[in-house]
Amino acid sequence: MNQPFFTRMLGLGLACAAVAAAIVPAPAGAADDYPSRPLRFIVPLTQGSGSDTVTRFVAERVGIALGQPAIVENRPGADTVIAIQSMLNAPAGGYSVLMISPSAMVINPLVHDNLPYDPKRDIRPLAAAIRATSVLVTGPASPYRKFADLLAAAKQKPRSVSLANYSYHYRLGALQMQQMSGVTFNHIPYKGASQVQTDVMGGAVDAALLDLGGALPLIRAGKLRALAVTTKARHPELPDVPTVAESGVPGYELTVWIGFGVSSKTPEPVAAKLEAALLQAIRSPAFKTFATTTAYAEVLALPGRQTSQMIDAERTRYGALVKTYDVSAR
Repeated sequence: MNQPFFTRMLGLGLACAAVAAAIVPAPAGAADDYPSRPLRFIVPLTQGSGSDTVTRFVAERVGIALGQPAIVENRPGADTVIAIQSMLNAPAGGYSVLMISPSAMVINPLVHDNLPYDPKRDIRPLAAAIRATSVLVTGPASPYRKFADLLAAAKQKPRSVSLANYSYHYRLGALQMQQMSGVTFNHIPYKGASQVQTDVMGGAVDAALLDLGGALPLIRAGKLRALAVTTKARHPELPDVPTVAESGVPGYELTVWIGFGVSSKTPEPVAAKLEAALLQAIRSPAFKTFATTTAYAEVLALPGRQTSQMIDAERTRYGALVKTYDVSAR
């Protein structure tokens, strides 16, 4: 993506940060003073996704544990850059917490030459919460009753089947699916899950990759039709829906984790206190129940150091994928 785009996004991020800085005073330097005002959890996606739901659950309980309200802000756009700039340009006192994912921490540096942040330098991971599956869906009036129908149509007429996705993680997953299946989709990028869901339900796009947590209620309500899940095995919540791998694309798998991080400039005692509160919330029985029955995901509950190690391993894995699949393709 060209430099003017990120220049514009950086300007927007700085403007948002200026507002945040005006609202959030300079942080206290000691952990015993923290927190003395509300916390801000920033989600780089629109409302309605599984990631947004998980963040709201965790934020509420972290706020209770630390004795301060926790407000969730959705700042989608520019492949997570707007949300990240909003956090990094606010005071680094542990009051701005970023929901992190492979897109922000792994994939962006691999696909953008002039990214206005360095995740390894600028963002400190504090915890990994869950690992979730994705689902390929179409609308209730779609002619595609199963994944094989979708593949057949895309193979017969390249780019005739539109496939929506949001974030580079799902875009890379869609391109990998395309190349492994030998077809060519018409890729339609979106800012977040809610508009994707609306457009797929209404037939504006043929199909989409969505996180299962956000899509499952719509699938159960008959507003979306599940064609395949992206894990190695079928998901217990959708036992009759085959995997992509068993539907004609052997070896395909796509999962996504989400976690939380802060500016790397956050004082160590503050970061440690926030990390402990995050892990307390994520390791609670209530969160396990929520994750498995509402987000339909696997609980990771990894502390910051292990989360950083996981991210390093994913940088190697995704680096190989980016060299293979052109994420700029449409």
